[in-house]
Amino acid sequence: MSIFLPMKSLPFFILLILFVSPAWSQKQIDSLQIELRKSGLPDSSRVDIFNDLSFYYAGIDPKIGLSYSDSAFSLAKGLGWEARATTAVNNKGVNYWYQGEDSLALQAYQTVLAAHQKTGNRKGQASATNNIALIRYNQGDYRGALENHENATVIFQELGLRKNILNSQMNTGVVFLALADYPKALEYFLKALSQTEESDTWERGNLFTNLGLVYKNLNELEDSEAYHRKAIEHYRKEGYKQMEASSMGNLGAILQIQGKNEEAENLFFDALKLNKEIGNKRRIASDFTALGSLFAEIKDFVKAKSYLDSAANFYSGIGEKLALSTVLLQLASLEKGGFSLENLSKALELEQKALTLAQETESLEAQRSAWKALAETQKARGAYRASLEAYQNFQAFQDSIFNNENEKKLLSLRIGYEFETREKKLTAEFESEKQLLQLEKESERLRASLYLIGIGVVLLIGGGVFWGFRYQAKNKRLKLESEFRAQMAELELKALKAQMNPHFIFNALSSISNFLLKNQAEEADRYLTRFSRLIRRILEYSEVKEISLSEEISLLQDYISIEAMRLGKEVDFEIQIGEGVDQTRLMIPPLLLQPLVENSIWHGIAHIQESGLITLKVHQQENSCLLVLRDNGSGMKEFVEIPEKHQSMGMNLVKNRLETLNLGSKNSPWSIFWENLSPGFEVRLTLSQPNSVPTL
Repeated sequence: MSIFLPMKSLPFFILLILFVSPAWSQKQIDSLQIELRKSGLPDSSRVDIFNDLSFYYAGIDPKIGLSYSDSAFSLAKGLGWEARATTAVNNKGVNYWYQGEDSLALQAYQTVLAAHQKTGNRKGQASATNNIALIRYNQGDYRGALENHENATVIFQELGLRKNILNSQMNTGVVFLALADYPKALEYFLKALSQTEESDTWERGNLFTNLGLVYKNLNELEDSEAYHRKAIEHYRKEGYKQMEASSMGNLGAILQIQGKNEEAENLFFDALKLNKEIGNKRRIASDFTALGSLFAEIKDFVKAKSYLDSAANFYSGIGEKLALSTVLLQLASLEKGGFSLENLSKALELEQKALTLAQETESLEAQRSAWKALAETQKARGAYRASLEAYQNFQAFQDSIFNNENEKKLLSLRIGYEFETREKKLTAEFESEKQLLQLEKESERLRASLYLIGIGVVLLIGGGVFWGFRYQAKNKRLKLESEFRAQMAELELKALKAQMNPHFIFNALSSISNFLLKNQAEEADRYLTRFSRLIRRILEYSEVKEISLSEEISLLQDYISIEAMRLGKEVDFEIQIGEGVDQTRLMIPPLLLQPLVENSIWHGIAHIQESGLITLKVHQQENSCLLVLRDNGSGMKEFVEIPEKHQSMGMNLVKNRLETLNLGSKNSPWSIFWENLSPGFEVRLTLSQPNSVPTL
């Protein structure tokens, strides 16, 4: 009887470039060690050699690299050489990064960044910022990674550092690859590749590897195969054995998917040979896993078990719990091949160990896989109650993963939109500055020509023409700048509106999907009916500059009813209109209050047990109108605990929108304040001259 084995996934290998491309050549290391043994070597040279050895050893043996960085730091500190001591700390971070000690690496890079900020070393600041971005990526903080990469890129461009700009573009592409935004990742990788030179072997190899990963995820396997072959060629040319071995593993996985099992097997064995030479136990275990999966696929179960056992031993030895959990599930799948009582008992034992390891790592995917395997095994043993319990746990983790994937997709949409908007804005600013510089250049050329004329009358006339031209150019420039600001204001307002709509629509579609997955067709139909009605109104309002307060309230009532269905609890909406307020004549921008209501629901009411209540109070003041929005939720701690730049998207939408509406005004026609209550959260929005509020 055939058995089930999970298909081996492609190793998600990405090399994120650090500040300097590491040259791992043993020849260079040997040369430095010979230099170090020379008698009479100055202390300055000794520190520099310690630092170089620390950096070069990072990719080979980080423990030795850390030892050299400690020696460099102690000697440099003792002699008061702060710059060399900072280099030693940076190299320490590099070695920690290769060891997988992200928290220690982050501490080192933050120390380096502070030192460079103190001395004004811009290049050093960019390097440390780039390395911090790599740690943020490893921690899953994709927004933080992109922000740090962007900050580093700005400095690199300032200094004209081509390779560093190239590496920042590549790292940005890697973040979009992790977010599964493959078109955006492809754009950044190809842009970086177009800027490389033939001598950029290291960078080109990394780009070929990452392009291979993108095309694999796009299921364009022939292109993926071609890029992985190019990566192997480049790494082999420069003697980067670790990278060559990893690329062999990637290519082998692609060939296995294509059914080219014999060539895949040869590549896995070649990768294993290189990793044994290097002594990288984690990669050796990965190669054993690849071979075990391959032999299981071609029904050679004896070899499959042998290699998977070897992989399990290596992972156990280095404490790699997540990978070990996966291998144990593969071994359990082999044991279930005969469906005898003995084999099922052994499979059950392996799956229970895999579950324990998965729980220790807190990996949702690993726990989901373990519970699914346990449910199948218990069912085969006739233990139906245990099978049902395992299946229920599997379903719970399945739902959690589904929600996490939705959040990840939403984050990808948000970040992608922000980057696209920012890129367009920077391009427009660049073109504007270019035109102004061209005008100044032409003006200088004219002045130089006039200066050469020796006749006084011609000089006088020329001077008049020159100053007249400058005056016209100045007026033209001011006019262009004014028109440009107006166009940018219009574009930013449209962008802010577009930024909110995908956010709400994506959440709504996710809710409909959840209702359908849970077989709640009637709920899905009711939800879809209300949702379509709300969308129609949003589309109608998107073409007008302002709507009445009563229309805004009606729209909010529909929105709250939809969100209440998605939340699964009752949410009441209470409106209190003050004396002198005519809600049919008071005009405001459409959807101004919706982001604030969304915050109340999902940052406050969603976290309490009882029903929700949102209250809107409208008061007429002497020269303004006060809108007070209050809820009975748990409050929003992030407005107190974290910097303002990380406020929720809803609050930022309202602030940015009102700021943009006020573009060009000397007096601010609005103010916004918020505070946590006990319980609940309150936002107070004041609009001056309510019947002539600037609108979209």
